[in-house]
Amino acid sequence: MSWYRGRYVTSRRTLAQWMTDSKKDYYFRVRNKDKAEPTVVSFVFSDNIKKDRRLYSASKTIYNHYLDYCYQQDLTPLGNRQFKHNMELLGFVYQKHHRFYTGYQSNKITTAYKNIGLVHKTN
Repeated sequence: MSWYRGRYVTSRRTLAQWMTDSKKDYYFRVRNKDKAEPTVVSFVFSDNIKKDRRLYSASKTIYNHYLDYCYQQDLTPLGNRQFKHNMELLGFVYQKHHRFYTGYQSNKITTAYKNIGLVHKTN
């Protein structure tokens, strides 16, 4: 991707194609499964979560999906602080940084989890 006359110019090879063509193994291995809460472990290994060392996801978005998962599975969810502690125990890095800014005002992201992403299923 490059910048030309005020516009981004991309090649025909998109980022998604580049990620799928890569030969390197970027799979993230979860640690300390026996020490974490079972609800968080089952959420991390659900079909809607992808564990990849290249991914970042907003912490608020991950926690909201965790709440939805717990309500769908009829489980008791943890609080936000306990969820954060369990995610760090599993090896997902909680990062505070200004580089996660993705929009104007209301879309500002200040914290994110590294090595985790959400899978959007298309029907």
